[in-house]
Amino acid sequence: MMRIPAAVLLLLAPLASGAAMQADSVARGAAIDTIVVTGNTSTKTYVILDEMLLQEGMVPTAEALEYDRNRIYSLGLFTRVELHFDSLAQVRTLTVSVTERWHWFPTFVVGFRDGDPKKLYYGAGFYHNNVAGRAQKLSAIFTLGYDPSVSVAYSNPLLDHERRLFAGVGLGYARTRSRSVLEMAQSGEYDEVRTEISVSLGKRLTQFESVSARLGLSMVRADPYMPGHTNETDGKDEFLTLALYYLNDTRDLREYPLQGSYTELSATKMGFGESDVNFARFAADLRYYLQAPLGTTLLGRVFGGAVAGGTVPPYSRSFFGYSERIRGYFTDVLEGEHQVGATLELRIPLFRPRYVHFSLLDIPEEFTYWRIGAALCLFGDTGTTWFRGHNVGLADLSSGFGGGLDLVLPYSFVVRLQYAWNDTLRGQFILDLRWAA
Repeated sequence: MMRIPAAVLLLLAPLASGAAMQADSVARGAAIDTIVVTGNTSTKTYVILDEMLLQEGMVPTAEALEYDRNRIYSLGLFTRVELHFDSLAQVRTLTVSVTERWHWFPTFVVGFRDGDPKKLYYGAGFYHNNVAGRAQKLSAIFTLGYDPSVSVAYSNPLLDHERRLFAGVGLGYARTRSRSVLEMAQSGEYDEVRTEISVSLGKRLTQFESVSARLGLSMVRADPYMPGHTNETDGKDEFLTLALYYLNDTRDLREYPLQGSYTELSATKMGFGESDVNFARFAADLRYYLQAPLGTTLLGRVFGGAVAGGTVPPYSRSFFGYSERIRGYFTDVLEGEHQVGATLELRIPLFRPRYVHFSLLDIPEEFTYWRIGAALCLFGDTGTTWFRGHNVGLADLSSGFGGGLDLVLPYSFVVRLQYAWNDTLRGQFILDLRWAA
């Protein structure tokens, strides 16, 4: 029997509000007899069913239908997902109707590194997000502009459907400007030239939980080299990496969740004696999305990481100011070996994500449905980084608070227009542009 985390049971309380109530609903003919999926011309039906909490014999509620709709949309395979339950028919049918995205296309790439409008990158490549209709992803992309790169990647979330195994492989090359402000303050600006090869294998334990392992080979070269940029004295580190992950993700809409929870735990060992790189990192990311009064959502997040072992090279340090940020100190870079952070955010939907259908335009059907949403938000962030041997306390935390407007756009793109004050009451406008992960 599928195990459902307690958080999901609480969120879907109307679905499990007592045996007597459910028996009465079934007696009235409200249970699902069968589930039918339509519109999936390429995608295998079980790819969709695997994301659904509702099953035959269960009593659907409006909350449960919306939750499953968002989970299916979060697969990234469809422009439109609708669920309709016909409780009056002789065979009570839950119909899942989808409109598929284009899955295979040459692509032009444009974006902003770490969501920063000053760090424009652009490029082209090939992308297929639904190979064989099994949600397998294959890509080959190069980028120019800020931090040029080349990458080839393949992932298969259903390597073995019966055993619920998934796998992936990747190859990448990138020339990135060093993120270490401490190193560049001493030596000037320099680039880190990275080549990485990795393979991964995992198992989906339940509908929400998974465990996985990733084995990789990394080569990092400093250009130009100065002592301290790498652990090896010749300016080039080559080392093996083994990472173990545990994930429990019950969020509804992954690009902008309004309910559910997210737990990611990881342990990564870098180097096994083949080089001077030899340390371990342990990390955790815990998020909970609590549905509050008046249709609002309260997000609480705590995250952090710690290292043990040998010297951590600058390119493997922890940072705020890049992918992780403290609003109020949005462009300030904090750097260290250890990291801790927390966020409290109130999301107030102006309108929940909905579909806009451009039926009168002469464009392919895959582009006629756009899903958009908007929300106001109030937030508070705090966090710090530090090196081993340094004591850290509450006085070392950098904090900020503010509010703004969040726009949820088609193809999992989120735009945040916000204003924040830090703990010295210095204000700053924030334009954050990024695709959901």
